[in-house]
Amino acid sequence: MTLAEKILFLRTQRGMSQDDLAEKMEVSRQSVSKWETAQSTPDLDKIIRLADLFGVSVDELVRDGEAPQPPEPSQPQVVYVEREGKRESLTAVQIIGVILEVVGAALAILGIMGAPVLVFAALALVVLGLPLLLAKKHPWLIMGWLAVGLSCLALNPYTSVSPWGLIGGLRRLYYYITIPGIRDPSTVFAIAVGIVRGLLILALAFFTWRAWKNRTASKKDG
Repeated sequence: MTLAEKILFLRTQRGMSQDDLAEKMEVSRQSVSKWETAQSTPDLDKIIRLADLFGVSVDELVRDGEAPQPPEPSQPQVVYVEREGKRESLTAVQIIGVILEVVGAALAILGIMGAPVLVFAALALVVLGLPLLLAKKHPWLIMGWLAVGLSCLALNPYTSVSPWGLIGGLRRLYYYITIPGIRDPSTVFAIAVGIVRGLLILALAFFTWRAWKNRTASKKDG
């Protein structure tokens, strides 16, 4: 099959008229007619455009032989991935959560058996361990805020100073240093609770704001 016969074959195979092919090739219909009747031969750049248009190679188009066949559209391949039966290993954060849950359960049992005060400690450990065990994003932030909430409930006498106990704790620390008579353990405990909880809340507020900011930025990028 000659070049002229191949042009005619490929054009008719795609249901194109000579006018259609002439329009796509930016030539006259008479030029297409001359190509198909072998009265003239397309220029090299036209041959390349014909090959691209018909989806065949230049060699297939110009070399004498059988009619070129355009490549068949590739069929989507479905790949089946067999999942192994192994369980996913726990992360370090989840391991800590499991430890807190186990210790909390043990303390709860001891508390029920005769030490009621341990029940409150067990409840605190269980509540703090759940975010580490279950939360996928920012478990430490969740645990930190829960710790603050539990401290406000369990250490209520030391929550009256504000804001968040930090200023009150620093004020009590100043009195503790400047006034020699204030040396009882309850004062030391109140100072520690106020300062530690205040600094913890400030740190949690900062990291919570940063996590929210990063999440907002990722949503805009997406």
